[in-house]
Amino acid sequence: MPRVYVGCFGSGLGHASRMLEVAGALRELGWEVRMSSSGEVASMIEKKGFACNLLPLADVKYAPTGEFAMRETITASPAILLRTYQQVAHEVENIGRFAPDVVLSDSALSTVLAARVHRLPTFTVLNQLNLTSTHGHQGAATRLLSVGTSSGMGKLWEFSDEVLLPDLPPPYTISEKNLWGSNVEKTRYVGFLIPSGRGTPDGAGREFAADPRPKVFWQVSGPPRTRSAMVNKALVLSKELSDEFVFVVSGGDPSSGPDPLRTGGGWYYGWCSIAEFYFHACDVVVSRAGHGTIGQTILSQKPSLLIPIPRQPEQEGNAEKASRLGVSIVLQQDELDAEGLRDSLRAMTGGGFADKAKRLGYWAASFNAKEEVVRTLDSAVSRGRQAHR
Repeated sequence: MPRVYVGCFGSGLGHASRMLEVAGALRELGWEVRMSSSGEVASMIEKKGFACNLLPLADVKYAPTGEFAMRETITASPAILLRTYQQVAHEVENIGRFAPDVVLSDSALSTVLAARVHRLPTFTVLNQLNLTSTHGHQGAATRLLSVGTSSGMGKLWEFSDEVLLPDLPPPYTISEKNLWGSNVEKTRYVGFLIPSGRGTPDGAGREFAADPRPKVFWQVSGPPRTRSAMVNKALVLSKELSDEFVFVVSGGDPSSGPDPLRTGGGWYYGWCSIAEFYFHACDVVVSRAGHGTIGQTILSQKPSLLIPIPRQPEQEGNAEKASRLGVSIVLQQDELDAEGLRDSLRAMTGGGFADKAKRLGYWAASFNAKEEVVRTLDSAVSRGRQAHR
């Protein structure tokens, strides 16, 4: 039975969502899987039935408004660096104890470095090789403090045998600012790696699908401290616009229950276990500009209204590119009010956004990232076993 060790970056749930897709496919093929991550991401992995080693979280800081908190990050930098060292030390021990045939990392540099110590074949899924920002000093601060995170230390990713980019190839790359122009070699585009299937609707989902008003799925995501303010805003604005639109708001909190609550604007889920259904049932997706959410929206052939986390370089770049592709409108967080939201949703339901989203989504579906990652790991294990005969 082949063994794979999977390390996931522990801030935001998108990394774990990608790796759970791969882990599930490998387990169906008879592989033994062990994973690692931090905080709520580790809890989410365990809820899905996979053994997960808990690592200390090493990430930048965010304000309650969702903005990148540069001063807090600088103040916390000694602790962040210490936790990064601890991550590597834990992963060296974890990987040695599990003795995998191959290692897979999603944006977790500590896992890559630990696998290098054990001289194991290692592959990384990563959508951020560079770090750019329209705010020069903040970009520099983030770059300095991102050792061990998804944006950390460029060439160290080359300790991987190959870096698999879960994005569309040029010129349609969503994370172009974070991928193009990198000096990292051994990279390959594999397409979006997102949860598969469409989900089975519950009662709220059936009512939502039957509602004659334009349908909006508001998916809140990101690190925990960035979510609550956006959830509150979504609930207030959805009620104000309920005369014209019907909303489902997902709070993105994996510790919440899956049952929907009736709201003035439609329904609210603390954790939406049937998000795939709503991505397909809605007319427009409203979300942050996380790479995984944009990818899922495109594959669902839906246009999106993107509200990037303020001063978060990766999301700024993702939102800008999706807008240039004609499948998204970008609304800054400080511009988010009832009038701006109504105008944006009207533009998206009445303009050419839907047609462009359908065309791009149809092409994006020609890639099978999960299958490509599984094939890559299987080939590495086969080569290793042949070499030891």
